[in-house]
Amino acid sequence: MRLFPKLLLSFLAVILAGVLVVSYLANQAAAREVRAFMFQGGMATDAGLAQELAGYYRGHGSWEGVEAVLWDQSGMSSMMGQQLLLTDAQGRIVADTAGARIGQTLPEADIASGAAIEVNGARVGTLIAQGGMRMGGNGMMGDAGFGQGSDNTERDLLARVNRAIWLAALAAGGVALAGGGLLAYGLVRPIRQLTAATGAVARGDLGPRVPLKSKDEIGELATSFNSMADSLQKAEQLRRDMTADIAHELRNPLAILQGNLEAMVDGVIPPTPEDLQPLFDQTRLLTRLVEDLRTLALAEAGQLSLNRVPTDVAALAQSVIARFTAPAEAKRITLRVETLPDLPNITLDPHRIEQVLGNLLSNAIRHTPEGGSVVCRVIAEHDRVHPTHHPPSRSTPVGLVTFTVTDTGPGIPPEALPHIFERFYRVDRSRSRAEGGTGLGLAIAKQLVEAHGGRIWVESEPNRGSTVTFTLPLA
Repeated sequence: MRLFPKLLLSFLAVILAGVLVVSYLANQAAAREVRAFMFQGGMATDAGLAQELAGYYRGHGSWEGVEAVLWDQSGMSSMMGQQLLLTDAQGRIVADTAGARIGQTLPEADIASGAAIEVNGARVGTLIAQGGMRMGGNGMMGDAGFGQGSDNTERDLLARVNRAIWLAALAAGGVALAGGGLLAYGLVRPIRQLTAATGAVARGDLGPRVPLKSKDEIGELATSFNSMADSLQKAEQLRRDMTADIAHELRNPLAILQGNLEAMVDGVIPPTPEDLQPLFDQTRLLTRLVEDLRTLALAEAGQLSLNRVPTDVAALAQSVIARFTAPAEAKRITLRVETLPDLPNITLDPHRIEQVLGNLLSNAIRHTPEGGSVVCRVIAEHDRVHPTHHPPSRSTPVGLVTFTVTDTGPGIPPEALPHIFERFYRVDRSRSRAEGGTGLGLAIAKQLVEAHGGRIWVESEPNRGSTVTFTLPLA
């Protein structure tokens, strides 16, 4: 059974149980109140009317004209199923609300069950209520006709009360069922949308989203689904872009290798050392590209192992600068390192940080014109909050070691800065691989720095050079 019928049947079961319980309790309460009302109403009618008739006799000295007083009370008596009789001191009926027994004399038993009417201590008459609930002078129930009449009256009144209760219960149940149906539909509709969207994602369509803005748990689920779909779509696009980029990067060196080898096989080009050197250079480029891709894939998957040891960062920077002295001198570029004295040792993977500095210095030298300069600075800053997206504590200051590589090259256009750390991204699209690296250097540098718990960024202005900065926490 689907969720909507289940919810609807659940609402219906709850409504029926509530209606039955409420109807039973209301019926029992109504029966008690009706019996109490009729008993108290009958007692009050007999006692009050007897006093009023005693006052009438005291004022008139006889029962002449008493019918008017008795008829004023006949409304309550009729509701209770009663017939009111008034006798004189001798037991002769002088007034009858039914008007059929005036002049008759009642037996002593009936007179004894009525309410005595006394004036100045003498009994001047008796008030008798027949056919309904009444109280006699001795406080007991009245004549034999009372039981059946009062039972019928009570039964009729309770029947009307029960009918009203059931009509109200049916109306309330109908309204509740309609409201429950709307609520169930409101709960099921977004779930159906989520089901359709997840089905589309399972079929490979990452475009559908759930347009749900509610703040409840289903809204949170829809938001999480949309975020997941966005991440999957972005990952899929990155995968496609990376596949295309890798194919593009491999195409050129493989084409060069294939063309030259075919020429050598056909005898067009002799296999001399001079002719084999370009082929060797292309194989080195392919090897470096594959190694860079492997490093980047491991870093992005969080599976890149780091051999962390206490390291002298000043000596590390000096050793990397020494490797790039010759290329810098060939372009007449001034290359120097600036470090503060007494830099602390920090725990890191020296090979990976050398790789980061090497990528940055290689890019800086490549883009700096002849006669320019490249400066590498290393400083330590204590009592600063670590500027990463996920610091160890947002309120606990930590120390930082900051590396900066500044060049005097042409700079980076502002529109290129957001993409500078993307795989295979090149500011100068016309630059060939022979003039540069694999296009993965900055992407690898970013992953390696973040693997150490650091952060890397670029600041640049056109024609004013660029500064690449990365920080590592001391602890």
